[in-house]
Amino acid sequence: MNKKELMHTMLVEYFVIYNLSMMCTILFCYFNQPQIKMLSVSYLGQVAVFSLLACLPTIIYSFKLQNVIVKDILHTIFLEIILLTAGYQIGMYQDFLGGIFFFITIIIVDILVRLFNYINDCRMTIEINKALKSRKG
Repeated sequence: MNKKELMHTMLVEYFVIYNLSMMCTILFCYFNQPQIKMLSVSYLGQVAVFSLLACLPTIIYSFKLQNVIVKDILHTIFLEIILLTAGYQIGMYQDFLGGIFFFITIIIVDILVRLFNYINDCRMTIEINKALKSRKG
């Protein structure tokens, strides 16, 4: 993955992660803390920084490792470490049970981001194949 592709991927992931994090926050507050009706404005900034940190492990895909499964495992491990630490620091969870729920939420969001990237890559592949076919005749 070259630098241009890496920056594009990280930019797309940032917006997907930010939106999914906000959606998960709303769902988590709805089920876990229904007394919360509105989030503070500072929380939007915290989620923005949180989403930026969530994009950092994507740099692993620019390494010259040949095995994609190893890259995926390293990405998930670093993602969990970074986000569990950042989430605790900004108060997304306070206790062990909250940490378990947060861990599961990170996994779900990671799977959804991978799914959205896969769908986007498939769409782009179809467009490229159509362009190649039209050039051939």
